[in-house]
Amino acid sequence: MGRHRVVVIILVLLALLAGLGLVVAAGTLCPEELPGQPCATGQLNRVVIIALAALAVGLLVVPFAFLGELLARRRIVYRGAWWRAARRGVLAGLVVTVLAALRLGAALNPPVAIFVVAAALGIEWFVARNVDLP
Repeated sequence: MGRHRVVVIILVLLALLAGLGLVVAAGTLCPEELPGQPCATGQLNRVVIIALAALAVGLLVVPFAFLGELLARRRIVYRGAWWRAARRGVLAGLVVTVLAALRLGAALNPPVAIFVVAAALGIEWFVARNVDLP
């Protein structure tokens, strides 16, 4: 049980570090070229911000998904618990990435956002029912 605590703490600290990097990068990098402020790397800066946001969300979801599964299974760590938690973290990071990309492309509206979240939930439900071990 102690090994799992250490992994959870490390993942939360990594998520906080990624969040701090996101705040620093968002505060210092220029997002686009303005009339009085040239910015040649605006597109790259946006990609960096989106990647850091997805990484921070994914890293933060993994330990809490593991702890949620641990509570749901009466404090017993079953085989595949970390795999399921990591999958949920990757899905959360992908949702953030897709929503941010749609926002940058001016294609994000409430029905599309709801569809993206519902698609991620549907993928998780399907994989949990058909791929995971019982």
